[in-house]
Amino acid sequence: MICRKTLIRIFSRRIHYVIGPKIPENAYLEDTLLPRLVTEVYKQREECDQEVQGDLSRFGGRYRELNSHALLCEANPPKLQRLDGWGGRVDEITTCSEWKILHGIASEEGLVAIGHEDKALREVWQSVKLILFGGVSGMVSCPLAMTDGAATTLTSLLHNSSSSSSPPEKWRETLTTTLSHLTSRDPSQFWTSGQWMTERLGGSDVTRATETVANMGEDGVYRLYGNKFYTSAIDCRVSLALARSQENLSLFLVHLPKVFDGTIEVEKLKNKMGTRQLPTAELTLKGLPGVLLAEKGIANIIPMLQVTRLYNSLTAASYLRHITVLARDFATKRSAFGHTISSLPLHRTSLARLETFSRALTLQSVDLALVLNGEETPSLSRSVSRVLSAVVKVHTAHVAVTSVREGLECFGGAGYMEDTGLPGIFRDTCVLPVWEGTPDVLSAETARALSRGSARTDILRYLRELATGWCGLGGFQPREEVKLCPQIEPALSEFNIYLNQLELAMERSDREEHLGRNMTLSLGSAHAAAVLINFANTTCNPSDVAAARAWCEIGLVPISRLDVNDVNVLLG
Repeated sequence: MICRKTLIRIFSRRIHYVIGPKIPENAYLEDTLLPRLVTEVYKQREECDQEVQGDLSRFGGRYRELNSHALLCEANPPKLQRLDGWGGRVDEITTCSEWKILHGIASEEGLVAIGHEDKALREVWQSVKLILFGGVSGMVSCPLAMTDGAATTLTSLLHNSSSSSSPPEKWRETLTTTLSHLTSRDPSQFWTSGQWMTERLGGSDVTRATETVANMGEDGVYRLYGNKFYTSAIDCRVSLALARSQENLSLFLVHLPKVFDGTIEVEKLKNKMGTRQLPTAELTLKGLPGVLLAEKGIANIIPMLQVTRLYNSLTAASYLRHITVLARDFATKRSAFGHTISSLPLHRTSLARLETFSRALTLQSVDLALVLNGEETPSLSRSVSRVLSAVVKVHTAHVAVTSVREGLECFGGAGYMEDTGLPGIFRDTCVLPVWEGTPDVLSAETARALSRGSARTDILRYLRELATGWCGLGGFQPREEVKLCPQIEPALSEFNIYLNQLELAMERSDREEHLGRNMTLSLGSAHAAAVLINFANTTCNPSDVAAARAWCEIGLVPISRLDVNDVNVLLG
């Protein structure tokens, strides 16, 4: 017979084992990087810093609330009802109440609006807020990305009224009203936007793959006909869509009908590996009215693509930050070999790796946000923003997927159990390399961009100036005199050696296209090193210095020397 004390001891051990990781009470104030990052960026603007810090501190306190809603979104995916009880077509999509609540929170917190308000360094404010939001957003970060992209596109077209690509004058009021809804802080007025590019023939080469046509009726209104194979967040109010108009591939704005009217048919909701919270559908357009935004559609979707790629990078940083915080807390509660695993050298190394990679993705994304705001950094050429937009997207997605998977390992079997909520983090992260251009597609785009003009010289010069401290993140605050933090010199030396090797390899990759993916990832890892070194040199904080040194030891991607003949032999 087991005595009472033995039972209590066994039971208490079991209770100790099943204690899960604690969700931070305030994800911003408890973060190891974000408060110092905001302070450094805003240090010349004390009044702005106080406003931003106050807003982020308050928003960080909603982290547990957001996480609870996100888990319920995962447990209650959207449903499609195609027919009513009498056999009539209704195509009604139902989403859970938490999905709608998260949309409301996103609106009232200004997650899209901040980026369109006249505020100093608004990109940093918005980016940090999106990093706090993305990993616990229930995938609402996806429609926000498309909404911000649509708002950026409409703003660009409306402001370029003298341009031949601007929309007709009769539609300006409609577009202005739409823009106000997309950037509203009032949940009752807030609209989200879709992004309808992908068709049956593919989503990357839209110039050749787009078969949707737009015909102008006698009333002067365009109507769209065709199939859109992959449309995320189909519960949106408006969407940007590509369609062929006469001989052009043009860009249109469409308003979705509130009830089924026959102009859109939902063929099915997509059954996906992850992002199950997100209503993603295949659509058939049967005369859906659309407003012609620009006859040259491809040229005018570039601002939207830059925004959505930035969001992709911010979401990668957010998911990795989320799993890192949970893994570090869990390590203080889980025991093995007579010690909490947080005290075991091997596991501490794994946690340090996650922390390093998380910081790298955060700084990369914020730097990209600043670079994309070209009017405040005129010293940077447009080629830098174009190259970085693709490179950072590819690199952050790649690192996030591999690192979040490693993060799950930190929880042992619990990381594999659905009812812990952890596998969903990994599943959702896996979409990031696919959204907004796969690594191979964006690597080909990067190779083309680097081959034009001075693009290669410009991007390498920017990385060197970042790492050596001649400018701040985003090219801001160019300096006449640089004083290096002594502790960072070993990392800077490693970086310079790597960048010289990369420069030689980039010259070779011009002749060897098969190396393009490795070049993009290598350039991305060099960018991560540059921003980590830059920040460490600015703060001289021991943890920032350690992160920069660690990245230069374990984060730089080996430069490939794969022979194309071996590739061809392997594939027959």
